[in-house]
Amino acid sequence: MRFLTLYFYDFNHQDVQHIQERLKQEMLGDIHKRNRLKQQPSFPISLQFKPNEYRIDIIPQFPEFQLLKHGPPMLEAIAFVLGQYIVDEREDEIIAQLLRKRCRQTNIDSDKVAKYCHNLLNNDPWEPLGKKFSDEDRARRRNKVSEELIPYLEEYTELDFSGYMAFRMHSYKQELKEVIEYAIDEYILDQQYEEFMTLLRYFVQLQETRTELVHLVQEQGSSFILCDEHMKPLEIKHEHDRIVAEMLETEINIEDIVISSLISASPQKIIVHTRHEDYQVVRSVKAIFGDRAQICNTCPMCRHKHDELLPFQ
Repeated sequence: MRFLTLYFYDFNHQDVQHIQERLKQEMLGDIHKRNRLKQQPSFPISLQFKPNEYRIDIIPQFPEFQLLKHGPPMLEAIAFVLGQYIVDEREDEIIAQLLRKRCRQTNIDSDKVAKYCHNLLNNDPWEPLGKKFSDEDRARRRNKVSEELIPYLEEYTELDFSGYMAFRMHSYKQELKEVIEYAIDEYILDQQYEEFMTLLRYFVQLQETRTELVHLVQEQGSSFILCDEHMKPLEIKHEHDRIVAEMLETEINIEDIVISSLISASPQKIIVHTRHEDYQVVRSVKAIFGDRAQICNTCPMCRHKHDELLPFQ
């Protein structure tokens, strides 16, 4: 008598073995090595892996096995393992499939959007607490898969896992679709930004040089000022502010003002004094002006490591 049979058509042998090992760990292994329900003892069952038939049979051991006692926590353990496998091993593949349908007959690069999805779902590892939030989100998505799977396992004694992945998991897939839509929006915004940068680079190349040297100096916070070669504030008529704003089709912000001021000054060389080279305004200046923009790391102000920049002497 079988309690449950899991079929893994279209799976490779290694993946099925991996799932079998996870099932053993959850239901038969050392309780201290489990991820879940550490108080639950090993279940009176055996696992039979039949590689030629791509199936795993879960067989109860009588008389120790009691359906009412062991059945529910066993189904929970099975759903946990399969949900974890989907999130850890198949999530990128599922996203790629959803993306192909979503991006069909569009000029959207689905491979690039897939990278946006991966970053959104896994968070930036350099961000504070990024990994913690990423692990919590993955656990939540795993639980979403598992909670939808348990009622199916309660009703049926056979599971075609490939078919289940293709035609079920509606709640989980809906969340991935929402991530995809957000990723597409980010992708389009970045494409527009790149087009804008290209336009500004071309605009700058057509300009004649008006100033030999301009210092771009970070003040407190994220604000910047422009100074001449004597480190005196540079007075510029912002004749290009509206051009930049119209290119962006948005209100003028700090970055726009800095860029338009530099375009108006049209310097031969820009020296950037900042503690944060990854600021968007700094990246934009480097992207637009290329080799004409250099990051300073030798002056007293830029060597200073405290919270506030020292003024030039």
